[in-house]
Amino acid sequence: MINNKLTAVFMNIILCLFLGVIGISASAAETKITDYSSIDKQIAEDVEKNHIPAMAVAVVDKDSVLFEKAYGNCESIDQPFIIGSMSKSFTAIAIMQLYEQGKIDLNNPIDDYIDASEWFEDNTDYGRITVKNLLNHTSGITTYQAFGSLKSTEQYGNYEYANANYGLLGLIVEAVSGVSYEQYIEQNIFEPIGMSHSAASLEKSKENGLIDGHRNYFGIPVAGEPNYPEKIHKGTWTNIPAGYLSASVTDMEKYLQMYLRGGENILSRESINHMFYDNVPAGDGTYYGMGWNYLTGIYSQPILMHAGLVENYTSNMFIIPEKGIAMAILVNMNDYLVGNNLLGNIVMPLLGETKQELPNLYLILHAVIDAICLLLFFVSIRSAVTLKKWRAKTSEKKMFVSDVLRHMILPILLLAIPPIMATPYKVVWLFAKDIMLVIIINAVLLLAVGAYKVCFVLKSR
Repeated sequence: MINNKLTAVFMNIILCLFLGVIGISASAAETKITDYSSIDKQIAEDVEKNHIPAMAVAVVDKDSVLFEKAYGNCESIDQPFIIGSMSKSFTAIAIMQLYEQGKIDLNNPIDDYIDASEWFEDNTDYGRITVKNLLNHTSGITTYQAFGSLKSTEQYGNYEYANANYGLLGLIVEAVSGVSYEQYIEQNIFEPIGMSHSAASLEKSKENGLIDGHRNYFGIPVAGEPNYPEKIHKGTWTNIPAGYLSASVTDMEKYLQMYLRGGENILSRESINHMFYDNVPAGDGTYYGMGWNYLTGIYSQPILMHAGLVENYTSNMFIIPEKGIAMAILVNMNDYLVGNNLLGNIVMPLLGETKQELPNLYLILHAVIDAICLLLFFVSIRSAVTLKKWRAKTSEKKMFVSDVLRHMILPILLLAIPPIMATPYKVVWLFAKDIMLVIIINAVLLLAVGAYKVCFVLKSR
């Protein structure tokens, strides 16, 4: 979702200084030279080639829609998708609105607004965490911490992406405004902007016609319900303010145009600039500030961006200040190991970049992954169905070596994959369920057969 560490999906990209006060101004002539008809044809081909169930794309300048299109089974450009961590910028806007009203000081400790002790471990130094720390992911809360067991680590003051930061910001919005997070976002952002196909709850999202999301199982997209989070409670990791708003691509057009116009009646230009540029280093030449990434080195021009990823949707939004344009890309599938990583190349022409002409990597990469999975199942199942033959050769030394490798080393290596990736098992299960099933089934089968073999040897001796 939400989780930039987990995803190789979208590169963290972003923008340079605006021209002028907010700096997003460029000649309309410059933005209209793009051959969108050719790009449209190319995207349609790539959507089919990469087995993407549905995608909606839009490009805007501050005054008009330059390009918009729905692909695959998306019925309409007004159909909403869950937008993942792009939700964080909406939460940041809510905080900045309350800041402009004098109800929040960004440099005040969060305990001034909520009872932080409810969400942190006992004897944890959360008193040093400010609202701004949460906005910029410098609170010391680490990526996979859950509510009720939060703590500010030695990472305090340095960037580390964590959904809990924006969950806490959502709680602050509720405490300061006196209304629910859902009500606040609807009344102060969605309605003023005219985002009539957007929502901050699963129920409202479905009422708006939420498109079915898909997980990818071994190269096959399978539709299913999102693991939409409940209201924040102890044990929560994912949460609505960090990654579960929904919006249509037409609503995202209006949202991005609000930025291009300098905040309109939503925020002041000064606050917009704070969101974009009052940031912190996030590694590899990127910077993070209040729901937006900022980068100057990945593309041929500076770009502002934030990606979104939940269990069965992916998304991205960009602002290119030198061109005065912005774009949104919404997809109703999470194909963590393959498809997500191909999306960046698909939309390169929309960013004015050169798309790499590659073979059908979707088929090639999934074929490789599936072959590895099948090989694991072959080894596991064969070790079970050949037990009779094994019993006749238990005395052979080479059998002992083979058994140690198959029934001890291999399952340990499989179970060690998530820890080696520094990722909890529950997160791998959420974002790459097919791979987690392969790990669990094969590790259990190999260990079970290994346990049987040990018992057989002990009994026979």
